[in-house]
Amino acid sequence: MLYLSLKTLHLLMAIAFIGTLFFQVFILAPVGRQLSQELRGRMAVLYGQQARRVIHWVALLLYGAGVALVWPYRQALADPLASSFSVLLSLKLLLAVLIIGHYVALIALRSQECVTERGMRLLNISLLVHAVVLVFCAKAMFTL
Repeated sequence: MLYLSLKTLHLLMAIAFIGTLFFQVFILAPVGRQLSQELRGRMAVLYGQQARRVIHWVALLLYGAGVALVWPYRQALADPLASSFSVLLSLKLLLAVLIIGHYVALIALRSQECVTERGMRLLNISLLVHAVVLVFCAKAMFTL
C-alpha cells in the first residue's frame, strides 16, 4: 500500500512539474510576447514568485517519493548495463540530476542577475525536454 501511495504521489507531482513547464513554454511565453515590455516584466515577476512558492514543494515531494521508489531497485544500479531496466533506471536518474542542475544554474544566474528572458525560455524548453524524456524512460522501464 505504501508503494502504491508513493507511486501515486510521484506521478501527481510529475504531472504538476511537467504541466508547469508546458504552461510556461507553450502558453505563457507566446502570450507574453504580445504584451508590452512593462506588463511582461511585471507578469514575469509575479508569475515567477508564485511558481517558486509552488514548484519547490512539488519538487520536494517528487524527488522524495522518487528516492523512496528507487530504493528497492538499488541493486539494479550496481550494474547499470546489466538489463534494459537498469539502463533506463540509470538514465532516468541521470535526467533527474540534470534537471536539478538546471535549477542550480538558474539560482546562480539569478543571483548574478545574468538571466535574460531568452535565457529563461531556453532553460524552460531544456527542462521540458529532459522531463519528457524522463517520462518515456519511466514508462519503458516496465514495458520492455
